[in-house]
Amino acid sequence: MTDLQAAVLGIVQGLTEFLPVSSSGHLVLASYWFGFKPSGESLELAVDIATNTGTFFAVLIALRADVWRALRGFILGLRSAEGRQQEGWHLAILVLIGSVPTAAIGLGLKEVFETLNAPVPVSFALAVTGLLLWFSPTRGGRTEATSLTWRDGLIAGIAQGLAVIPGISRSGSTITTLLWRNVDAALAAKLSFLMYLVASAGVAVLGLTEVRDAALGWSALGWMTLTSFITGWLALIWLFRLLKRGQFRWFAPYLWAISALTLARVFVA
Repeated sequence: MTDLQAAVLGIVQGLTEFLPVSSSGHLVLASYWFGFKPSGESLELAVDIATNTGTFFAVLIALRADVWRALRGFILGLRSAEGRQQEGWHLAILVLIGSVPTAAIGLGLKEVFETLNAPVPVSFALAVTGLLLWFSPTRGGRTEATSLTWRDGLIAGIAQGLAVIPGISRSGSTITTLLWRNVDAALAAKLSFLMYLVASAGVAVLGLTEVRDAALGWSALGWMTLTSFITGWLALIWLFRLLKRGQFRWFAPYLWAISALTLARVFVA
């Protein structure tokens, strides 16, 4: 893989990880449309894992106040009953509860993930993501983490776990699920991205061997990380503005269009 290809994939990952359009799906389609991979060939899982490094740090820094609040709240909650009344404790517990089904489904569907990592199945999955976004509520009423229950965290975690399928947006599925649970859009996004941090860290640890075996090269890894970090940071800022305006659903037509164009190219060309 050349440095230019690595940079392009990093940009695609950064722009699409937090926007509700599926970063894994777009990595597959970018590789296909730019000629990195033929239509029937799967994209290496190592690329998906490597590009996640930059977006991981983008979330960690952008939401550092929320990360600290959750970590501090968890520690205080372990020490006293008073600490377990704080928002930080509830936020941390929701993330932990949501991470359990995510890990179970992700590990269980790992082989499925690899077989579906190709343009045709990704295109159909993107169309499904578009439907999720189009019919999603634009706003929710619950604005505090203390108002959420363990069921909210569990259901959000299941939605995130199912997003292991390339083309099913992780942020789109978790945020829309929480919106259906009457959770405020900004809080839904924060919880979604905090769960992403845990999932991304787990994927990175479990995928070290695959990244090493893929032999992408230090230069390519560096470009992937840098470009995905910068574009991921910008995408985060944009997403919170869109959620505030209730414009989440307008990504659906784009997903349907790119899905249709890809299928047309694969079957007609």
